[in-house]
Amino acid sequence: MIGILMSSMAFNREAKYFNNKESIFNQYKPLANKYQVDLCMFSYKRIKHQNVVDALVYSCKQDKLVRKSVALPRVNIVRNTRYIVSQELISKLEKLNNQDFHFINLPLLLQLNKMQNHEYLKSHKILRDHLPPTKILSFEHLDSFTRLYGKVIIKPIYGSKGRRITIIEKNQANYLVCQTPSKKYDYTNSGLTKKETFVPHSQIKQFYNETFRNPKSFLVQQWIEFRELNGRPYDIRAVVQKNGKNKWQLTSRVARVANKKGQITNLNQGGEKVSLSELKINKYHRDIRKFCLEIAKSLEKHYSWTAEMGIDLSIDNSNKLWYIETNFCPEKMKWSTIYKIPFEYAYYKYTRL
Repeated sequence: MIGILMSSMAFNREAKYFNNKESIFNQYKPLANKYQVDLCMFSYKRIKHQNVVDALVYSCKQDKLVRKSVALPRVNIVRNTRYIVSQELISKLEKLNNQDFHFINLPLLLQLNKMQNHEYLKSHKILRDHLPPTKILSFEHLDSFTRLYGKVIIKPIYGSKGRRITIIEKNQANYLVCQTPSKKYDYTNSGLTKKETFVPHSQIKQFYNETFRNPKSFLVQQWIEFRELNGRPYDIRAVVQKNGKNKWQLTSRVARVANKKGQITNLNQGGEKVSLSELKINKYHRDIRKFCLEIAKSLEKHYSWTAEMGIDLSIDNSNKLWYIETNFCPEKMKWSTIYKIPFEYAYYKYTRL
């Protein structure tokens, strides 16, 4: 039996609408029948004492879905749509993991730590030269980085969706500062708001103190000039996944182009998706694939339960590849990447218990 672990909301919806053609159950059912393995669908809250779960259980032989309590499956696919932040739940899942229960694609909060992931990758010689110089934010680091590189980007270490990003460029008379919104719904009629201002050299320390009340929760990094499409900078989101042969494979690539007046490519900050075919970078495809697989293999050593990653990278004006960051809850669009590939990897694990 293979477990499908989902949110409470998704489980309740599934329990009510599992007959619907688009239900989660009906996406996994043909895979369960193909590999002749039963399914156990449940939520975090339904893991009871003595490792029993209240679940929706599908029997291949009987071709029947029923709700009942069963033993927690040894292999479970986590439908990782968001990071787990509850320390109580994290402790519970880690305890189960130590008891040889496998939770594939478990997205724990610690994986969001951009600085930690940067340091992991920096320890690998083959990747080191592709990571922008990065430090925990302090005024001394900000000052030295702007002197060295002229332009820097400041990000929350645990940030997502392009929020609370500050770009600072040092000019002769002042600093040009551009900031993205800090809230989810910070909009104007024309789209996402963006604060842009000039700060005199004499006031940069005051600006820093007023803006970054908890600087250790941010990192400062050399700004990389991305290649552009029609005057708009772009980066690349590549998704890598473990397949049924226990091998990492690159399953999708898409470019993200900043809006006409922006510098941030994140879709939540006004960026848009563009096919790689529009970028005319076919000669880099092999390098991108190799680069992403190396990153996946490296991070897997620290997050052994992960089987998919969304890796953000860029190509600069000198045609060099740069690592930006890794997302462990990557958006996937195709049925094969959402259901088939993760299930085949889970089945691989299942057959080797």
